[in-house]
Amino acid sequence: MNKTPVMLVVLVMMLSGCLPANLQPETINPTPISEADLQATAAILAQQTLQSLPTATIAPSDTPVVMTVTETIVQNTPTETENPILLTLTATLGTGTVTANYESPVIGTLPFTITPSATANPVFSATPTQTAEPQFYGTLPPKLPFGNIRLLNKAKADVYISLRCVTREGYVTILEYPVKSSVEAKAPAGKYTYVAWVGGRQFTGAFSLSIGQDMVINIFKDNIGIK
Repeated sequence: MNKTPVMLVVLVMMLSGCLPANLQPETINPTPISEADLQATAAILAQQTLQSLPTATIAPSDTPVVMTVTETIVQNTPTETENPILLTLTATLGTGTVTANYESPVIGTLPFTITPSATANPVFSATPTQTAEPQFYGTLPPKLPFGNIRLLNKAKADVYISLRCVTREGYVTILEYPVKSSVEAKAPAGKYTYVAWVGGRQFTGAFSLSIGQDMVINIFKDNIGIK
């Protein structure tokens, strides 16, 4: 039997066992990539993609701008200039009262008696609407000296008279009467000024009344007579 092939096989096996380990093939195992690295890489790629996109340009609008103009109207306030007279008497026929302005007298009462047969409407306007009544202004002390005044309407027209008295003691009072036919009044003694309206005409004057004196004032269309 030939032993040569057997010897060759044994020799080959011995030589292969003596070869170095680095000549033997190795199995290569790749290192795995972590999840955090994958997410960071995806974020960088997404940012670069957005930066590369073109930016949209907004076209200018053709809508006109409407301006609203506000107009301010300035109203002028009219002013009235008063024209004072010697004795100012303001009559308010709507309420049946007459007010005289002198030296700011205090409103009070005086004893008086009147004997007209009917009430009268003094003419302060073209169409008086209410009957005027006697008016009294001023506060007088008790036991003040008095005299008597009688007013006679001889004008056959509407008459209204205002009497302003300053007594010897310095007190001021005002007496006002509509005179239809005649009026009798007890008045304080002192110096008087008067304003009378006769049929729409105005008369002014002055007189003195002493203690216990009986005075008659005749009212005509064109004058005032005192006796």
